[in-house]
Amino acid sequence: MYKIMIFIDGTWLYRTLPRLAESCGKQEFKVDYGILPKVIARELGEYLGVGALGVDVVRNHLFASLPTNYDPQDAQLITRQEEFYRLLKEDYHYQTEIFAIDFRGRRVRHGDRNPEDTFQPREKCVDIALASQLLFYAALPSAMDIAVVVLGDRDFIPMLNTARRLGKRVAIVSVRSSCAQELAEPHDQAGVKDFGVIWMDDLLDELELRYEPQELECQSPDHQGDRHFWTTYRPRRGEPVYCDACRQAYAERRNGGQQQDAGEDYEDYPPQEGMPGLGETLGGVVDFKKEDKGYGFITTDDGVSFFFHLTDLEGGLAFENLDEGQEVIFEVKALPKGGKAGAAQRVRPPEEAAE
Repeated sequence: MYKIMIFIDGTWLYRTLPRLAESCGKQEFKVDYGILPKVIARELGEYLGVGALGVDVVRNHLFASLPTNYDPQDAQLITRQEEFYRLLKEDYHYQTEIFAIDFRGRRVRHGDRNPEDTFQPREKCVDIALASQLLFYAALPSAMDIAVVVLGDRDFIPMLNTARRLGKRVAIVSVRSSCAQELAEPHDQAGVKDFGVIWMDDLLDELELRYEPQELECQSPDHQGDRHFWTTYRPRRGEPVYCDACRQAYAERRNGGQQQDAGEDYEDYPPQEGMPGLGETLGGVVDFKKEDKGYGFITTDDGVSFFFHLTDLEGGLAFENLDEGQEVIFEVKALPKGGKAGAAQRVRPPEEAAE
């Protein structure tokens, strides 16, 4: 049994996705990170002549960055990135190392910033973290037999050379249009690999994240009629599932009984003076709870009220065990507007504030 560890340069892979999309004639391409290690194991098993069952994926590592000090308008974007990293860690058991990039109050996407603004975000530590982690495990006698790297930059050549000098085999997974010539070269004059490059370009059908329709069961206590419904949404492991009708009812309750307009988005409204920013973590107490409807309100020390639904709870909090007067922390999902309460998300115990 060959033991392998996978080390992914998440920043490089993210930058490469548009090229993968072009190669398969699509507007976008998303990698199924749950499938990726299995496909790599199978490909290596074929190289080694032992099949997928002869390869044990000991650990998956991903190294990437996350914007900080960004324009509040991008709070929803960053929340999605945080959820993605949390998904990798909690559902797929990746070891993730995420490093902050200071955007100095600017928009995250370059196209959203002033064209005359010459600011360029500077990513720090990602490459160094990947190299140091790989060499640490390479120096351990029995941690792994093969180091698999998902990357394309030539800056990693010294790391790959050193890993092989330490007696470990190296396999490279890359994309043809984003791979340095020294890594891709079949004769391996740079001495960086022990197998032919595993090209993701050749495995797109297997690696693409698809949202195929599936039948799920609505878990809302307010649901009426048959609970089974079809959706392309892929819930996380252990995540409660709710049908569109129940989610719409939740949105109407949040908006004071009025249906939200199709074009209305709370994130489009700038923070009011004295109000917290979107995505900011606050503390408060549960001052009202509607037991039979699955929602309630949190009031902060400043007297600002935030609506939450049972779907916004995490960190082991169960709605039925939540008491009025109980202290919690949460992230601001929507700001108070027009006399209505704001909205909270990621409501969790105060002891998780440092995590």
